[in-house]
Amino acid sequence: MGGFDVPILHGLCSMGIAGKHVFQTYGNNKPDAFKSVKVRFAKHVFPGETLETQMWKEGNKVIFQVRVVERDVIAVANAAVELNISSPSSKL
Repeated sequence: MGGFDVPILHGLCSMGIAGKHVFQTYGNNKPDAFKSVKVRFAKHVFPGETLETQMWKEGNKVIFQVRVVERDVIAVANAAVELNISSPSSKL
């Protein structure tokens, strides 16, 4: 279904993996570290592919994208996490 010969990984799963990477890097695993998250699903991901989250910080936002290593395509683009400034856990 959906025009693919094999099953694909759900986009929210890809976003969850990326969110976990950002959370571990900038949130110190504190649940109050994130204020909001936004992403754009750009390409599909097949189960078993390796995801690389590339991220950088600008002010109280972490801008990120997710690359599928095997195919060298960006699966999640134009993504950002707004950090909760009042959280002592965020690395500002």
